[in-house]
Amino acid sequence: MINTVIGPISEEDLGVTLMHEHILVDLNGINLVEKTYTTDEVVDFVLPYLIDVKNKGCSTIVEATPFGLGRDLDVLKQCAKKSGLNIITCTGAWDGFNVRGKGVPKDIKEKTIDEIASIWIKEFKEGIDNTGTKPGFIKMALGDEGEIFPLQDKLLRAAIKASLETGLRIQCHVLNEPCVKRVFKILEEENLPFDNFIWVHADAKMDVSLILEVAKKGMWIEFDGIAGAESFEKYPPAIRKIIEERLISQLLFGQDSGSFKIKENREENKNQNMRPYATFFDTFIPYCVKEGIDQEIIYKVITENSRRALTLI
Repeated sequence: MINTVIGPISEEDLGVTLMHEHILVDLNGINLVEKTYTTDEVVDFVLPYLIDVKNKGCSTIVEATPFGLGRDLDVLKQCAKKSGLNIITCTGAWDGFNVRGKGVPKDIKEKTIDEIASIWIKEFKEGIDNTGTKPGFIKMALGDEGEIFPLQDKLLRAAIKASLETGLRIQCHVLNEPCVKRVFKILEEENLPFDNFIWVHADAKMDVSLILEVAKKGMWIEFDGIAGAESFEKYPPAIRKIIEERLISQLLFGQDSGSFKIKENREENKNQNMRPYATFFDTFIPYCVKEGIDQEIIYKVITENSRRALTLI
């Protein structure tokens, strides 16, 4: 069974699955105490885009927003119920960009690796904040400044312990080659199988040699910058190389699409831009097919591969 925000479903019910999307994101940091939005406000804005992508054949959205970045279960549940999509939420922590712990709660920062892992394990076993809603994966973000800082190292090792205990895979936002190589060493030190780890934003630099190296180790590679891409030119050559190397079973697709972005001022929330969830179906697939990528392979990635990546280990 796979956990969604409104309850577990079978693997067969996942259907076409996009592995990295957002519905609501808050970059203000964990210290913004008062909500500047309502559930209805967010749902009303996002729902037409969710219905659109469902009508294009998508069944499941993996919502990659952890606590500290804006995870809001009320919003996600209403979006799932009203759109008919399966929506999968996460546990974990986010310390991407150059925010230096801004989205990580103070009490998490002060805890040990084992103590942090126990929080995330409890969310998986008992549900998030006594809601009964359980995560379907562990989300991490680190290394955007070219190195993995001590807090990020601690969070990653806690995520590894939680993964080993729960069987949840880690989806980790990491952009730079030195940081990817450092992640290799941390996984080896903590004895986490590479199959438990998904390299999020592997397409950011599109370093094909590093992508192949990662995939050959057994790590998942996720191409998920599609919604924000100025063009899709870099994708077909990389996909062809992955196919040639017989590593297509390691590839995942997402878009980093969405979302309602929380502003500090309530009035500013009215001015929202959106990366549509349907971009993958409206423009990305047709472009790849035109460039010679078999559509059947793309659908295999967003069905079979996604299902394996979300199945507990």
